[in-house]
Amino acid sequence: MCPYYLYTSFVLINENLFSYLVMEDFEKCKLWWRHLLSNLNINNVFLNGEMISPKVTLIKSNLNRNFATCERYLQTLNCVSFNRNDILQWFQGLCQHLTTIIKLIGRYYKESKDETANQTQNTLLLYLTQTLTCLSLLINIFVREDEIQQVVGEARKCVIKQMTCCLELIQVGMECIKSDPSGNFVKWMDAALEKISEINICDQNEVYDEARHLFEEVLAHAMSIAQVSLLEDSKSIRGGCQSVLTALNSLEIEKNSTIPNAAMINLCTNACSDKLCILERKVNTAVLRLCLKTFSEFTTPLEKIHDFCVNSDNGARNEELDGLVADFDLHVDRIMQIGLFAVSCSSDFARGIKIRSCLASLEALESELVPALTSLLLDNSVHNINCASILMKHWLNQAICLQRLIYLIIDPFAFCQVIYDEASDIAENLSDLIKKKILIRQNNVHSFLSIARVLQTFLETAKCEFTESELSKIQTKIVDFNEESASKVLLTDNNIDLDNCKRVLKRCRILLTVLKRLWFCFSDDDVPNNVNKNALPEQMEPTGNPFLDHIINRGKQILQDRSVLYRTPVKNNVTKKLISNSTKQSQRKEMPLSRLVHLRKFSFVNSGDKIEASLDLQITEILNEVTSLSTSLRPTLR
Repeated sequence: MCPYYLYTSFVLINENLFSYLVMEDFEKCKLWWRHLLSNLNINNVFLNGEMISPKVTLIKSNLNRNFATCERYLQTLNCVSFNRNDILQWFQGLCQHLTTIIKLIGRYYKESKDETANQTQNTLLLYLTQTLTCLSLLINIFVREDEIQQVVGEARKCVIKQMTCCLELIQVGMECIKSDPSGNFVKWMDAALEKISEINICDQNEVYDEARHLFEEVLAHAMSIAQVSLLEDSKSIRGGCQSVLTALNSLEIEKNSTIPNAAMINLCTNACSDKLCILERKVNTAVLRLCLKTFSEFTTPLEKIHDFCVNSDNGARNEELDGLVADFDLHVDRIMQIGLFAVSCSSDFARGIKIRSCLASLEALESELVPALTSLLLDNSVHNINCASILMKHWLNQAICLQRLIYLIIDPFAFCQVIYDEASDIAENLSDLIKKKILIRQNNVHSFLSIARVLQTFLETAKCEFTESELSKIQTKIVDFNEESASKVLLTDNNIDLDNCKRVLKRCRILLTVLKRLWFCFSDDDVPNNVNKNALPEQMEPTGNPFLDHIINRGKQILQDRSVLYRTPVKNNVTKKLISNSTKQSQRKEMPLSRLVHLRKFSFVNSGDKIEASLDLQITEILNEVTSLSTSLRPTLR
C-alpha cells in the first residue's frame, strides 16, 4: 500500500488527532503528525510532487466529510413537507452545511499556499456562485409552496440535481488541476498570428505544422458561430474560412517547392495573417448582429411555448409545438454562444464568473423547462402549473441577468454601429414598399422599433461603463429618443392608407437620425464613416473541399457539445426525453468551454474592462451571500 494512503487511513481513525483539528490546536496536531510519520518510517508526505502539511491534509479530510454530509442532507429535501417551520429548519440546516464547506475551502487554499489556485479559481468560483443561484431558486420554490400549500416535487428535484452536481465538481476541481478554457480562443488567435510570422526558409516545416493546427482551431470555432448566426453572416464566415484555407494551401505549395523563394513565403504568410484577421472581423460582426437579433426578442420564444402549452386545445398540434421548441433551442444556442464569446473576450474576472453562472443556469434548465411546460398539455394540475411557472420564472430571471452583464461588456461604438446599420436597412425596405404603393403594416415597423428599444435598454444598462464625455453627449441626445407609437394609431385597419404609411416612415427616419447621433457619441473625434452595406462580405460556398467540410463538421460538433457546467451536454437529451423518455447517457466526457474567437479591430468587448481576481475576496463575498440568503427566507413566508 502507498505510504500516503496508509497514513491517511490511519489519520481518519485517530480520534486524538481529529479532536485537535476541531479545536484548531495545530501545534499538537504537528506533534501527532511527526509521531505517526515516525511510526510509519516516513520523513515527508508528498502529493503531486508537493509536500503536504498536516494542517492542509486534515482540513482536506474534514472538507471531504462535509461534502458527503451535505450531499446526504440534500437528499432529505424530498421528505420535507410544505410546513413553514419544517421548511425554515431544513433551509437553515442546508445553509449551515454550505457555510462550513465554504469556510473550509477558503482555509484550505490559504493554508496550502497552493500555486495552482489561480488555475482553478475560475471553475471553483463558478460552482460556488451557481450554488448561490440554486439557493435563490430554492427560496422561490418554498415561497410558492407556502402559497399553494403543496409540495412542488419536480422543482425540488431540479435544485437537488444542480446543487449535487456543483458539490461534486468542486471536489473534482480541488483534486486535479484543470486549466480554465474560457480564454483559449483568444490565445489561439494570438498564437496563430504569432506562429505564422515565425515561418522562414530554414525551419518552416515544423513551424508551419504548428501554425496550421492553430489556424484549424480558430476556423473550427468560427464555424460553430456560423451554425447559429444569421444567414448572411453564416455565409460570410464560411467564405472567410475558405479564404484562410486557400491562403494556407498557397503557403504550403510555396514552402514545398524545389527552390523556395523567401519573398514569396513572406508574401504568403502575410496573406494568411490578413485573411485570418478578416475572418476575425466577420465573426465579431456576426456576434454583434446576433446580439441585436437575440436581445430584440429575448423572452419571446419561451413565451410562445408557454402560451401554446397553457391552451389545452393545442394537445394534438404536435408539429406546431415541435417548431416552437426548435426555435427555442436555436434561441438558447445563440444566447450560449454570445455569453461564451463575452467571457472569452472580457478580462473582468468577477463579471466573467457571473456570466458563466447564468449560462450554467440556462444549461441546467434545458432538460427540465420544456418538459415541464409540455406536461401542461397532458395534465394542467396545480402541481404542474406551478412547477412550470417556477422554472420559467427562473429561466427569465437568469436570462435578463445575463443580458445585463453582456451589455456591460459590449463595446458601445461597435454595437451602436451594428444597430444603426440594421435599422437603416429596415427603413430602406419600408421606403421601397411605399414607393411601390404597398401599404406597410404594424408588423413591418415592429422590427425597427424593437431594434431601437434594444439600443435604449443598452444605453440605460451600460451607462456606468461610459466616460464622462460620452455620458454628457448621450444625455443631450437621449431626450429625443422616444418609443414610436405612431404605427399603433396610423396603421390600424380603420386608418391605414398610403399617407399614413408615409407619416410612419417619416417618424422612423427621425428616430434613425437619433440612433445615428447616439452612435456618434462614442466616436473619439471625427464622425465615423458609415459602412457600405452594399459591399457584402465575401460569400464563398465550399465546393468539394474535404478539409473545409471537416472544419464545418467540427464547428457543428462544438456547437452541439457546448457545456458550461456539466461534463456532458444536456441539450441532446431534451428531445429524447420529449419523444421516447429514454434514459440519459451514462458516459460523460469533458468538452471545451469556450466556442469562439475574439476580434481585434472591430471590437466586441469594451476596452474599459478591469480585472478583479482575488480568490479570498470572492469567497468572502459568497460566504456573506449565503448568510444573507439563510436569513431571507423567513420574512418571505406567511
